[in-house]
Amino acid sequence: MKQKLLHLVYIVVGNILIAFALSTLLLENHIIAGGVSGIGIVLNHYFGLSISMSVGLINVVLFLLGLLFLGKVFAMTTLVSTFLFPMVLQFFESQSMFHHYLNDPLLACIIAGCLIGVGIGFVLKANASTGGVDILAILLNKKFGLPVHIVLNCIDLSVLVLQISFNDPTHVIYGIVTVMITAVMLNKTLSSGTSLMQLVVMSDHYEEIKNMILHTHDAGVTLLASEKGYTKESSKIVLSILPYRKLPVIKEMINQIDPLAFMIVSHVDEVGGKGFTLEKRN
Repeated sequence: MKQKLLHLVYIVVGNILIAFALSTLLLENHIIAGGVSGIGIVLNHYFGLSISMSVGLINVVLFLLGLLFLGKVFAMTTLVSTFLFPMVLQFFESQSMFHHYLNDPLLACIIAGCLIGVGIGFVLKANASTGGVDILAILLNKKFGLPVHIVLNCIDLSVLVLQISFNDPTHVIYGIVTVMITAVMLNKTLSSGTSLMQLVVMSDHYEEIKNMILHTHDAGVTLLASEKGYTKESSKIVLSILPYRKLPVIKEMINQIDPLAFMIVSHVDEVGGKGFTLEKRN
């Protein structure tokens, strides 16, 4: 129950962030957007239809298609976003306090990209979907085998091209910057709290290094069998996954144990298993 409530909070907060960024940052500064929101902008420009109403109607139609062809389980994951997003978007559009407070398009697109990326990340963390054109892409993939990412890119490209017709090149570039920042922030949000560092150590003093990491810093260690390339001597490689805060002091202690130790440090986006996603037991 607690997990379901947390997921609901993620979905609600995610949709609020996306709607806020779209209404008060992108639309206010005439920056183009993709997906259903972009379609809403096009319909608003050519036919004068309310963006929130257009987004709501399109979302409902796509939701019904998903329910009909993709099943109830999938539809339930998009239900909240389908109806919540246009309502929140309408709220931000109707409140004057959220308008005309940021007239710098470059700053607006940077902030909007960050908020949208985090918002989508929250929704995906809740094992839900933001709905919209995602449903259409998944449906076409199921029926005709078309790759989801290609369908999404084609739809977004078409929507962006339609908006280029009534936007100047500068604001088009701002839109592209927004999309790029959104992708970066989405990745950061999905990997937040799970990012760690991988430390690989090659040294003749691997036993001392192993014991130091295990007992002094309470971190896991794996010893991998290896053979030295030049001398062909058998040895062991020390492999450990560490939090950022432990890495500097461990590196310093390794250098004290063996100044000639060869170390490789790399970023790890996600780690699962005992001691990480599963409880560590002695």
